[in-house]
Amino acid sequence: MADGSSTGKIEKKSGFCALCRSRCGCISVVEEGRLVAVEADPAHPTGRSICAKARAAPELVHHAERLLYPLRRTRPKGDTDPGWQRVSWDEALDTCAESLRRVAAESGPEAFAFGVTTPSGTAMSDHIHWVERLIRAYGSPNTVYATEICNWHKDHATAFTYGAGVGVPQWQDSGCILLWGHNPSFSWLTNATAVAAAKRRGARLIVVDPRRVGLAAKADHWLRVRPGSDGALALAMAGVLIEAGAYDSGFIAEWSNGPFLVRDDSGRFLTAGDLGGDLAPDIAPESHVVWDSATDKPCFFDSGRRAYDRQPREPALSGRFEVQAANGPLSCRPAFALYAELCQAHDPARVAEITGVAAEDIVAAALTLWRNRPVSYYAWSGVGQHTNATQTDRAISLLYALTGSYDAVGGNMVAERLPTADVAGRDLISDAQKAKALGLDERPLGPPRDGWVTSRDLYRAILEAVPYQVRGLFGFGGNLLLSQPGGETAEAALRSLEFHIHADLFMTPSASYADLVLPVTTPWEHEALRIGFDGDAAALRHAQLRQAVVPPRGEARSDSWIVFELAKRLGLAEVFFGGSLEAGTRAILAPSGLSLEELRAAPRGIAKTAPPRTRKYAAGGRPGFATPSGRVEVYSQALLDIGQAPLPEYVEPAVSPRSRPDLAKNFPLVLTSAKSTLFCHGQHRNLPSLRARQPDPRVELHPTAAAARGVADGDWVRVTTPRGGMRARACFNASLDPAVVCAQHGWWQACDELDLPAFPALGKGTANYNAMIDNSCNDPISGSIALRSSLCEIEGPI
Repeated sequence: MADGSSTGKIEKKSGFCALCRSRCGCISVVEEGRLVAVEADPAHPTGRSICAKARAAPELVHHAERLLYPLRRTRPKGDTDPGWQRVSWDEALDTCAESLRRVAAESGPEAFAFGVTTPSGTAMSDHIHWVERLIRAYGSPNTVYATEICNWHKDHATAFTYGAGVGVPQWQDSGCILLWGHNPSFSWLTNATAVAAAKRRGARLIVVDPRRVGLAAKADHWLRVRPGSDGALALAMAGVLIEAGAYDSGFIAEWSNGPFLVRDDSGRFLTAGDLGGDLAPDIAPESHVVWDSATDKPCFFDSGRRAYDRQPREPALSGRFEVQAANGPLSCRPAFALYAELCQAHDPARVAEITGVAAEDIVAAALTLWRNRPVSYYAWSGVGQHTNATQTDRAISLLYALTGSYDAVGGNMVAERLPTADVAGRDLISDAQKAKALGLDERPLGPPRDGWVTSRDLYRAILEAVPYQVRGLFGFGGNLLLSQPGGETAEAALRSLEFHIHADLFMTPSASYADLVLPVTTPWEHEALRIGFDGDAAALRHAQLRQAVVPPRGEARSDSWIVFELAKRLGLAEVFFGGSLEAGTRAILAPSGLSLEELRAAPRGIAKTAPPRTRKYAAGGRPGFATPSGRVEVYSQALLDIGQAPLPEYVEPAVSPRSRPDLAKNFPLVLTSAKSTLFCHGQHRNLPSLRARQPDPRVELHPTAAAARGVADGDWVRVTTPRGGMRARACFNASLDPAVVCAQHGWWQACDELDLPAFPALGKGTANYNAMIDNSCNDPISGSIALRSSLCEIEGPI
């Protein structure tokens, strides 16, 4: 019955839920053309269970407030009544195309920016490759993607160390699991299920989180870190391992740039060219110098060839060496020695004062990592939403490198998915256009080099024409007023746009400022291809073509359909496979050897399994990592070149009790945030089955902190920061540090069925967490902001 068969008027159709990162396999139950239930599909690689959000899908699909027709604004943006007028798709798309062409002709494609909602918390994962292809084919280097506060650190900052993202943890074979700022019980159900199974099998579990929630309750070590001080904790744990000699020195010596000598005078790597004199023909001037302690002589490593002139028998990882150069001796140290010195300067006693984690807990957790290898780990938003996020990610990545578990059995594997064609269009935008990305000058190795810009930089370009005027915005989902700080500036920017297009399921506060609103489908109303589900090796090689289980409501259309129709009107049909979405899907599939016909005949998907390969960095004719050195980069000269620390130095969050004691006098509590298990970001609070379980926004605080302020559990309170405030109900959480409070973001929707009101996006009565956050301070590499480490006070009851 789960293959599309029917009994009477009830059908059960296989698929997967696209509402969040987990993408759980599911079975949709359809009765007389209506989606009536969504059930787990245990036969699917990610379908052992589904969450409340997936079960609420019928409410989402059939919600009375869904956008069903294209709408055009007929009144000025200052009016309380936009005067929405229904228009045809042809008129809507022709208007979009005319606006895009006109702005590009007059000011260049960079003057029309795009907004794209997260593929990790919406069905944008069904469409993201086509949306990005359109943006790049059009020529805009400016996409507000919020990657700097979502996936960028785990998927891209980790590449400063490994040349690749965090990888796919192989929980089922791990001896120890490390979850750092990642609560899969609330954000990734398949991961939570796998980790719980590994724990039952006997794996050790370490959870780093300010709150004791989800799997933290089952952890062997729960490290209650002060929000934003994670980098110091990672350095301290690494220092414990190095001090005890409890690290994989063979991996560090052979596969990292830890042995490369660093000049004391410049902080740069010593090269063969620095030594002067005649070099052997096989030694390039840019080759790195490694000291062989066995022979007391230098060896030379050519990163281009990823080979030594002669293999050192004992690459030095410690010590200081005087190396004779053309202009006299140069004092140098191995990169690993500099890293070890940094780690050991962050001794557990000192770091306990910084983080709030007891010194003995730091030591015990570090040794658990070593004694229970192989280790798998995951770090996500709890690490990435701070002003020191990139170096924190580096500190965690290098701690992990010490275990030698990368791409090993039971470690984080470099994913081997089915081969597919990449249609995201990176080759369709010129280098000259890429160079115009907003914020690229400030963050040359950050998200702007891929065309992903921050909302703050976008607002500045709209309102101040810095570095140039942005005139238009096309939003594929997203809700800037709620999902990003700087709401007042965002409102001013949206009002000022010459032309604003927004595609969405509902009329969000941000969509209400658009000139043209386009209705999109839910994932149950359109077909979508998924090649590879994150999980074990079998899931990674599972391909599925999810069928539409019910017809689109009204005139709603998928984001992909909108892209292809718009591409044809922009004269881009040739790069969009003749304007045929099906032809484009076939092109994606071609390298896999699978066809659409095969996938349509197998609604549950097709698994093309292959034995997983480990330690792939050691295989092939040019072994190594996709980093500048070809090795795991303990020391990043690329970061040094842009004026950033080459080692993961710990810097306090921009707004913390230690960095801003002046603010802490009036705002003594550390403010952080976390997701609710019931809602994805700023969505789903209008669904009765979910809202009934949490009617109001919450702020968690310790009973001691509440008592000091005269607040009772369940009271309405006001959370205030130097930037603003929000209202929420107090919720006691005795696991929190008394100096830490945790609030939720994304509250604006009403739920009429339960007579629960909406909250204004801004101003009096708002429950908008991001309206309280300062976006003027950011991570210097990624642009991330302090969504999870700020200062606040609680006022109440109100």
